[in-house]
Parts: sequence; C-alpha cells; structure tokens
Amino acid sequence: MKVVKDFMRPESGKPASVALGLFDGIHIGHREVLGKALENSELAPCVFTYTISNSIPQIKKNYMSLTPDEQKCAILERMGFELVVMPDFERFKDMEPEEFVEKMLIEKMGAKELSCGYDFTFGKKGAGTTQQLREIAQKHGVKLNVCDPINLDGEPVSSTRIRQAILEGKMDQASRMLGRRFCIRLKVEHGNQIGRLMDFPTINQVFPRYHIVPKYGVYSTVVNIDGKLYGGVTNVGVKPTVGSDGPLAETYIMDFSGDLYGKIVEVYFFRFVRPEQKFSSIDQLKAQIAADKDNVMKDIASNIEQMVFRDGHPEDIAL
Repeated sequence: MKVVKDFMRPESGKPASVALGLFDGIHIGHREVLGKALENSELAPCVFTYTISNSIPQIKKNYMSLTPDEQKCAILERMGFELVVMPDFERFKDMEPEEFVEKMLIEKMGAKELSCGYDFTFGKKGAGTTQQLREIAQKHGVKLNVCDPINLDGEPVSSTRIRQAILEGKMDQASRMLGRRFCIRLKVEHGNQIGRLMDFPTINQVFPRYHIVPKYGVYSTVVNIDGKLYGGVTNVGVKPTVGSDGPLAETYIMDFSGDLYGKIVEVYFFRFVRPEQKFSSIDQLKAQIAADKDNVMKDIASNIEQMVFRDGHPEDIAL
C-alpha cells in the first residue's frame, strides 16, 4: 500500500474508488464506508483521509487520537487498500466544496466512485454536505455511496462516543464500537528500572501528545510481541509512587523475558481493575502489583482466546 501526502492517482492505473473521512479509530461505522470502497474489483480501492496540523490550535486543543496515523495506515493496509492519500488538513481546508471534489478527488485521484458516512462534511468551514457531494458526483458521472449510521445501545457509533468510553475506563463498551479491542501501539522507552528491582520488570510506553490516554488505573491486558500473545497487567497514569514526567502505560508481561527497548509493542486493553493510587513505600507497591497479577490471572486465558489474528495482528475479536 502506498501512503502519500499529495493527491495522486493509484499506480495500478485503474480508476479510483475512494473512501472519504478522518477514520479515527476505524470503528464499525467507518468499516461500512471502507467496505464500500473495496467492493468493485474493477476500481482501485483508495482512502482519502488527513492529518491535523499543529498549526491549527482551535482543532488541536482538545483533540485526542484513537489511532495515530501509522496505526491507522497499518489497519487500512490489512483491509486491502492500494493507496492512502493523507495530506495535512491545511492543504485543502480553505477549498470550496465543488473545487475540492472536482480538482482533488476526480481530477487528481481519478475517482469514479466515492463512499462516505451520513454525516460527512467537506470544503471550506465544512460547508459541503452529502447532498451537495451527490449533486457534484452526478454531474461528473461519479457514483456516490452514503452509509447510514451504525447504532449500538440506541445511539450512532462515533469516535466521540469511543473516546468517552476509553476516558471512563469502559473498555468493553469501547471495543464493541471499535469492532476490536482498544490497542496502543507505541515504542518501548527506558524507565527508572524500579519494577525490575521489585522482581516485576515492566515495559514503559509514553503516550505522545494528542494520543488518547485511558482512565488512569490498572487494566488486564494482552500484549502482542512478534505475533505471540502474553497476558499483561498495565498501569496507565503518572506513577504517583515513584513519579514520571507525563502519562505512560507501564506493563508487566507475564511469562516473558527479553529486551524490548526501542521496539513497537501492541497492548490490548480488557478489564479496568482499579484506579491508580499512591503508596507510602516501594514494599506496598510491590505487594499491590503481586495482588494485581493474581487478580487478572483469571482473565488471561479467556482474553487471549478472544483474539482473532489477521496477518499476525489480533485486530478483530469475537464480541
């Protein structure tokens, strides 16, 4: 799969079938839209999405990404897309709706089919609606698929709902909307080695700016290391007993030994076990980690059984 910043046609030479949207989270509603773009084998399946610039503070101020760009593209590649066009939002934010569709999607990407969600907006100040998109597409002989919302618990599935569930530690609820377990896919950083001194060596993964941070506390997790799954106990927060510079995920991986520094490791979240807390001594912290390990042991076998692999990644689960 090719990922580019500039609008271009697919290298296969086929006309493009383009799915439109930010697709943060690639949840079950997004997959309806993306699935439409994959249906016609005579067209090259493409995605138009975008990154949000640091220079747009009014957007970035409260923005929390569910799937950073690298993780999003990895999922799209496994779905079978040929091309992802991912410009910075500033690149096209001031274009009039008709200009955006005609010049960027039809002329530059060679779109013969477009797919979007029911609430998709585009063009300057989001003025373009799905009805306007349909009118422009019809004028140029381009097919448009508009997907209806997917409802869960009486409300449409949305990235906003998923973010709220994660912020509340409701991982089962978030996973039902995502269609897979919520996962962080981050580099392992050097820590203060205190876990190793307590006979509970851990990996530290620092949350980048704008990455959603789950509710502070301890979770039962499953860790994917080179396609093999391990049970985990993950603390999300600022390590109040020993301190940290910012929010991170610290994971004790059961039955694993090895050097993971610098590697990208996937951690899948299951049950919220308890809130983060500060202990008066390292011995108390050590005792609590041992108790947390015992607490999540009953989860581990059933958690791992839920994971369904696709190309070495447990992206889908039985929900």
